[in-house]
Parts: sequence; structure tokens; C-alpha cells
Amino acid sequence: MTRTRVLILITVAVLTGGTATAGAAVVDGGTKEAAKPKATLRAAHGQYEGAPSNVPAGGQNSAGVSCPAGQVPTGGGARTSGYDIYITDSYASGSGWTVLGKNIGSTQQSLRAVVVCTVP
Repeated sequence: MTRTRVLILITVAVLTGGTATAGAAVVDGGTKEAAKPKATLRAAHGQYEGAPSNVPAGGQNSAGVSCPAGQVPTGGGARTSGYDIYITDSYASGSGWTVLGKNIGSTQQSLRAVVVCTVP
């Protein structure tokens, strides 16, 4: 039992010491300084919504939105006015995004395309 306690204490000491220095780096003066991440933002991504398209009860319709001039779509999706609309397709289309939706409800709903754009 004593040997097990000693091994546990040694393991805890090694693990604690390893994690305490994992984020530190030695600089020229020999002092420790927190490591700085190297990630940088490459391009801004704007999100844009298109005008709503009416989807009649029991029917289907499409909606689209374009990126501003000089930008390209990198992703997209849809927003709906209710839970009765199922998105049946969502895809990049030229310089924008297109979505198709089917309304399984008994009242008219609306569908909007959403696009995420970036400068190439």
C-alpha cells in the first residue's frame, strides 16, 4: 500500500510539473514567457440574407441570395418562418447560394437563403 502511494505521488508530481511548463517558452534573457498562438485571420467572412420567398401550403419554392461584388460564396443555408418547411436542397449557385424548400403545413410560410461570402 505504501509503495502504491509513493508511485501515485511521483506520478502526480511529474504530471503537474509537465503541465505547468507546457505553455511556457524561454526567451533570450532566460525568463519564461507564455507561448503566443501563431494563428492569424486570413479573410473576413460576411453573412448575407436574401429576400423571403413565399412557400404555399403543401407546395415548394426556391430562394436565393448573391454575394457582394468581388466576393465568392464559401457556405450557406436557409432560414424559415415556421417548422413546417423542410429544406430539400442547399447549394452554391454562381456567386451566391440557392435553397429549395417544401411546405408540409396548412398555411403559407416563407423561406430565405443565407450565404457566407469571402474575398478570394
